[in-house]
Amino acid sequence: FKKEGGIAAFSRQSAQGLSINGLLYAAVDGCLLYVNSELYGPTDEPKLRYLAQRRRGTEIQVVPCDAAFTDTDGDDVDERSPTFFLYDMRKESIEEAGYSIGFTTVIIVSLLGFSLIFSSDAESIANQLVVPIRQLMKDMSHTAKLELDKVTPPSGVVQSSVFEVRSLQAAFHNLNIAVRSFSKFTPLEVVRHFLSLGAVAQLGVVERNVSIFFSDIAGWTTICEKTQPIDVLKLLSEYFESMVSIIIEEQGTMLEFIGDAILAIWNAPNDVPDHATRAVRSSVRMDAVLQKMREAWQANGRPEIHIRVGLHSSRVFVGNLGSNMRMKYGVLGDGVNLASRLEELNKRYKTDCMISQSVLDEPGVADAFYVRPLDLVHVKGQPQPSRIYQVLGMREASECDVQMREIALVSQQAFRAYMEQRFDAAIGHLRTIAGIRGGEDDTGQVLLERCQEFLENPPPPNWDGTEVSSDR
Repeated sequence: FKKEGGIAAFSRQSAQGLSINGLLYAAVDGCLLYVNSELYGPTDEPKLRYLAQRRRGTEIQVVPCDAAFTDTDGDDVDERSPTFFLYDMRKESIEEAGYSIGFTTVIIVSLLGFSLIFSSDAESIANQLVVPIRQLMKDMSHTAKLELDKVTPPSGVVQSSVFEVRSLQAAFHNLNIAVRSFSKFTPLEVVRHFLSLGAVAQLGVVERNVSIFFSDIAGWTTICEKTQPIDVLKLLSEYFESMVSIIIEEQGTMLEFIGDAILAIWNAPNDVPDHATRAVRSSVRMDAVLQKMREAWQANGRPEIHIRVGLHSSRVFVGNLGSNMRMKYGVLGDGVNLASRLEELNKRYKTDCMISQSVLDEPGVADAFYVRPLDLVHVKGQPQPSRIYQVLGMREASECDVQMREIALVSQQAFRAYMEQRFDAAIGHLRTIAGIRGGEDDTGQVLLERCQEFLENPPPPNWDGTEVSSDR
């Protein structure tokens, strides 16, 4: 700390010395060089050292120095004398805080300036990079859930000049096309089900209570013989498009097309509590849609389509059938066979939609639809006879509601009389139904003729009303 002319300036920063105002006390080699009497007043060295010890590291900094070695008493032994400085750190701290605030202010102003200068460039980068990637992530999420209708159409995709982003968009576009194509071959409900499980599909079935839907086009062979193949394809495509849309809207699972026939189920793989009601309502809606489509077909000189529907509710096996290399989601069991038999029985009873007793027993069906009991039949392959019904329509429908209700009521009376072997009364009720329908009742003709036969040739004593069906 010595230099020519007195005490050298010192500081914790090498490039800057201490101001005289900050110096409190200086002692070198035991000699008091300086005391700031304005801050502390006249005092002695011990008090100043005690004060420094109490306030060290906060407001006052003690700066010890190397002692000067001198032989003051001539005994050839150097003696160490106290050499130190006391410095008021408050002024330096204030100075440092000022410098820090000033530096931070400069940085903030610089950043603001750069943000204003490059804001347009940043917006461009966001439009070229961030926005397309965010849109792509959202579309990928929809595709993973098979919510294909929510995926952004090609016309709405945000274009990017970044090569990598464009490559990602093109790859996803191809993937989305593949998924859409694949979804046309496999029921979406089935694929969504396995996606929710988070596992690869494997062979296996489970037993579930489902409602099974079978439909067939009446006289389809004749239509094909009289129509050009390309026209047949167009007609069938229009028909399938409308029918499948109704099945999906009613939460059904479209399983497969068997020629002109449709096989669908409700309550698998997804739970549908009112599966029977939805299955029957699908049939009624199909008939209403086909009536409008037939008008258009007739106006264009095209063949008309009429369908027959069989519905049955039963516990069957549903799941993945086939092999590990190729499988399909299908259904197995006697219940499937009975639904197919009911569809065939429509020919005999001149009906368009027939349901089994098990369908009518499902919650909500009897309250939602007018039905007409037709017969008690024992079809091939079934251990027990089944009571069968014609679906007349929905109870909530306003048109023809009175007629439907009267036919349903009188039909129940006719069938009850038939089962009780009161064949005269049954014939009377059936003729009443014919009068309600304008004089003809093709549907009741089967039961009417049987009642007339039993009047001439009574059934055996053990007769329970069952008719054995000869249909395959």
